[in-house]
Amino acid sequence: MATPERRQHADALEDWFKLTRKQSWQSFQDAKALFGQTHVASDTKSKRTATIFDIGGNKYRIIALIDYLRQTVLITHVMDHKEYDKKNWKRDI
Repeated sequence: MATPERRQHADALEDWFKLTRKQSWQSFQDAKALFGQTHVASDTKSKRTATIFDIGGNKYRIIALIDYLRQTVLITHVMDHKEYDKKNWKRDI
């Protein structure tokens, strides 16, 4: 059974997914226009640019690789703020 905190996390992720799925972003600015608390990190191990979405009242992070040409979003990590701050996810991308 999901705790209220886990349910809130799941709801935030589901809301983000529903909104993202409908988009036809051409650039990072388009993603940021929809989800204001969004930024990029290019200091990943592979040097690929990751897009970081702050969701759930800034409690959670979705790390994604976006291919604007192919219109695909690959979610690589979903984590809370504390885990995100450790920056271990940068080694995996």
